Parts: sequence; structure tokens; C-alpha cells
Amino acid sequence: MGILAVVASAAVWGAPAASAHATIVSTTPADGSHADVAPRVLSFDLSEPVTPVDGSVQLIDSEGTRYALAGNRVEGGGRRIVVVIDGELPDGAYLATARVISADTHVVSLSSRFTVGSVTRIGDGLEAGASTPGAERYLRYPSKAAVYLGVILSAGLLIAGRWVWPEALSGRRFRIVYRAGAALVIVGLLGRFTVQVAQQAGGLAGISGSAVGAVLGSRLGIAVVVAVALSAVAFAFPPRTRPAAEIVGYLQAAAAIVAVTLGGHGGSTETWPFSFAGTAIHVYAAAVWLGGVSFLIVVLPKITRLDRWHRVARAHVLLVVAAGAILAVIQVRPIQALVTTAYGVVLLGKIALVASVVVAGYLTYRRYPDRRISGHDEGGEATVCRPGVLLVEAGLAVAVLAATSVLSSVTPAEDSYTTDVRTELDFGASEILDVEIDSIRRGPQSLTVRFAIPAGYDPSAEPPGVEVYLSSVEANVTRMAVDLTRTGPDDDRITWGSDGLIVPAVGEWTVTVRFESRGGPKLASFDYTVL
Repeated sequence: MGILAVVASAAVWGAPAASAHATIVSTTPADGSHADVAPRVLSFDLSEPVTPVDGSVQLIDSEGTRYALAGNRVEGGGRRIVVVIDGELPDGAYLATARVISADTHVVSLSSRFTVGSVTRIGDGLEAGASTPGAERYLRYPSKAAVYLGVILSAGLLIAGRWVWPEALSGRRFRIVYRAGAALVIVGLLGRFTVQVAQQAGGLAGISGSAVGAVLGSRLGIAVVVAVALSAVAFAFPPRTRPAAEIVGYLQAAAAIVAVTLGGHGGSTETWPFSFAGTAIHVYAAAVWLGGVSFLIVVLPKITRLDRWHRVARAHVLLVVAAGAILAVIQVRPIQALVTTAYGVVLLGKIALVASVVVAGYLTYRRYPDRRISGHDEGGEATVCRPGVLLVEAGLAVAVLAATSVLSSVTPAEDSYTTDVRTELDFGASEILDVEIDSIRRGPQSLTVRFAIPAGYDPSAEPPGVEVYLSSVEANVTRMAVDLTRTGPDDDRITWGSDGLIVPAVGEWTVTVRFESRGGPKLASFDYTVL
């Protein structure tokens, strides 16, 4: 089916959905802005609904003093965090920070800096420090890996067995492996639930009833409870050939797949329900594919029906490719993010592993017919002679699971990729402006205009002026003025910097620069794409 198609699939599992972590759309006061009168309320407007981490909201000044807060609340369907200040702030420079949990279960740090009253300079000391994860970080990757492996050995094993080897479902080996898979699902999901509660509470030591209740009330919390309950029933009564037991097994499979989907980037609400549906199909297809490989290795006493299994495997690999390709094309933008972000690097490694699994599967099912991998002893009993490539395929699949547990916890390339925009505007007569935008990400941006003073030009006698406007047809913005603050002349250069620039939407934006100097006002513009 072609390695190129596998590369497009972006990996066997958890190639995430279209959007992921919540991002800041705007803040009040605006990041980097100045307020003559001290604000009584601060707010963060976000790209998708979030849940604040208990005790994570704080307000500090440039001296490190923390100021009391009267409380915080969530508005706008979870897209706005409002922080109420207790008392009146003195003049100074401030940093407001918070940690929130995105709909895709990832923790996101928020920060905004501003000044009040007679203080107009933020200074270099007000930086948002990285939050240090607690002991729950040691549960994150193992619990995810346990869930993935458990879904393969329960849901994937059952569905693959029903389609290719139905008589083996009543065997002892199937029941043992299936129960192990169901147990892994239970342990892994409980670990994921513990991590979520700890993140909500700001650490394992701060776990409280309210944090547990908040997670239980979320979609992920509900999915975990249902999947754990059904997995417990399936563990006690593993599916056989009887319809009632199989129905429980299929319900457990559906619940486990939903829990895995909501516990990763498929839980993002910005592109709901497409992100959820695409990721769920991806997870299902990968589980059946690898579940069939597990059936061949640990359940069957004699390897049979490779032709039938090859047809089933091929169909599910194509599903993996189709769903993964759509999700990855949306997720990894621009293509340079594949080699410039941690997510992209892990994804490339995972793609290589997936391609290797496909090649190993091809060698197993095409180059080793039944007569070469099974035989009979002198007593007529079936004997097993499994090709080494089948074990290699299984080992590579385990490596894919390990990469998946890492990938699903890394900030997606679309969210982490950023670059700057630099352009030169030549107005003639040696009047050249260098314009720089520090990010092409939606949200806070910094725009800087530099003017190199030409020979014979006296800026004090003829002070130059710069005005910048942004517009976007896609965002229905016709004219958005950029507040600029002038500094210089300094080393024969004058600089204008933006103050609180927020680009609110993705798409094509036009930057229009009006430059007024000794030759009169002149206009120039250029376009750039916001992701």
C-alpha cells in the first residue's frame, strides 16, 4: 500500500486532532500595556474552554511580592478566566499567571504583564516561570502506555479474533490475554484519572474532593468511569462465543476507545466533532491491526488463515492511513514544523517505526505461507514455528506504543511552531524601514519598525512618523491600528515598537505602513499568514 501513504498517515495511533492546547486570544489589561488607574479585575480570553488549576492563579510585582486575590471565575462557556483583585494595586509592574487544563487534557500556562500608574516600564525581571510538575509526572507516560496496550489486548484482540479466528475466542489463551488487556485498561485509566485530578489540584499533595468532582464532571472523567466499569465486567466475564458476553466485550471496546480519544488531542473542542471522530477511527483501526498481530503471537497455538487476516489488516491499515493523514495535515502546519518542533521530531520517528511495522507485516503475510510456519509432530499435534519477522513486527509495535505515549503529551507542532516575519520597505531617497513581527501565531505579537537615519537627515528638524495598520478579509477586519512607542535616535537608528498587539484570528493579514518623512507621507504594505 506504499510507504508514502504510511508517512502521510502520521503514525499508528494518536496522530492528534486538528487543534490542541488552548491559546490566549487576548488579555485585560492587554499584555505589555499600561493602565493609569489600577484594574480591579484581570481576564484571559482563550481559544477554547478550559478548567483552571486550583490555586494556580497569582499576581506578583517586579519585587516578587504576591498580591491577594478575591477569587477567580470562568465565563463565556469556559473560554474566559476572570481574576478579581483583593484591594487596590499600588503603582508598579505586574505579572498575572495561571495554569489551566485544556479540553484535550493538557495543562497550559497563561501569563500577562502590565504596568500601573507612574511605573511605565515592565523590566526584565517579570517573566513567567515554568511550572514544575509534581510527582504525577511519573504516572503520565506509564499510564498512557498501559491504556494503549490494554486497548490492543482487549478491544483489538476481540474484534480481530471475531473477524478471522472466531473459534479461538472460547479458548483458554484468549481469555488469559484478554483479561490482561482489560486489567491494563483499568490500571492505565485510573492512572490517567489520578494525573488529571493532580493537575486540577496543583499536585498530588493538594488533591481534594472538589478536584475529583471537577474531573468526574468532565467528558474525560465520565468516559474513564464508564470504561473502567465495563472493563471490570469484561475482566470477570471475558467474551466467548456466547452473544451476551460478546456484547459486553464490544461495549468495553467502544468505551475504551472513547476514553483514549478524549484523553488525547481528540478531546479538543475547537474542531469538535471532527477531531474526535477522526482520532476515534484512528485509534480503532490501529487497535484492531495490532490486536491481530497479538492474536497471531500469543493466542493461536497454530498460525492459520493468514490470507484472511491479511485482508482485514490491509483494510484497517488503510483506515489508519486515511484518518491519520487528515489529522496530521491539519495538525502539522506549516510543513517546516516537522523538523523544527519536538512534536515534529517525535512524529518523524514514529512514522519510521510505523513504516517498519508495515514492512515486517508484509514479509510475514506474503513471504511466509502457512506451510512454512506450522507443522505437526509425530503424534499429529500442531506445532509452532513462528518466523522471526513476526516477533520483530511485535517488537516494533511496542516501540510505536512508546512513541505514542510521548507524542500525545507533547505540544502539537501547530501550537508550538513559531517564526518571525522580516521585510524591508524601501521608500526611496535612502529611506528604508525594517519591519519585524516576532511570531506568526495567533494571539500576542510584537511588531517592530526600525529606520536607519540616512546621511544628511536631521530627525530633530524633520521628525519622521510611522503608522501601522493590520487588515484581513478572512477575519473581516478592515483597519486595526497598531499602537507604537518610539525610541531613539540611538546609534543612527529610530525604532518604533508595538504595545499590546493581539492578532485575533488565523488567515492572511495585510500590514500597511504609513511613513511620513522629509519627502511627505508614503504608503507600503505586505502580507503574512497567521497560523
